Order: sequence, then structure tokens, then C-alpha cells
Amino acid sequence: MQKWEYQVFASHLDPADLVIILNESGREGWELVSVVPVIDAHPRKLIQPEVGAEEAEEVIELEAFRYIFKRTVK
Repeated sequence: MQKWEYQVFASHLDPADLVIILNESGREGWELVSVVPVIDAHPRKLIQPEVGAEEAEEVIELEAFRYIFKRTVK
């Protein structure tokens, strides 16, 4: 019976940077099996550290993706 291991990579990366990671993963034997869009909620202070105290508690939603890979277990 075939056995698999899985890896999930979360990304907000620019597509040009993402290509490098995808190519490297392929060379390591990982196969991309799914891309899942998600919305990540982050405090504004994390994204813009210079904001004032009132705005710091505000939550910003960012679109991101989860890349799901698999490869055979050796």
C-alpha cells in the first residue's frame, strides 16, 4: 500500500517569489495537490507598527493561500 506524507505551506507571497518555492518543493519530491484560498485576520499593529493606539486594535483581513503538497514516504 502506498504511504504519503503531507505538507501545508501558507503564503502571501508575490507570484514571482512563489515560483521559486514551488520549483524547490518539486525537486524535493513534493507534488502540489491543492490550493485553498483563505482570509487571515491580523491586528493592524502587526501590519502597520506605526499606527496609533486607537487603530492598533483594528483587525485587517488579508487574502492568502494554503498550498497543500504530498509525497510518497520512503
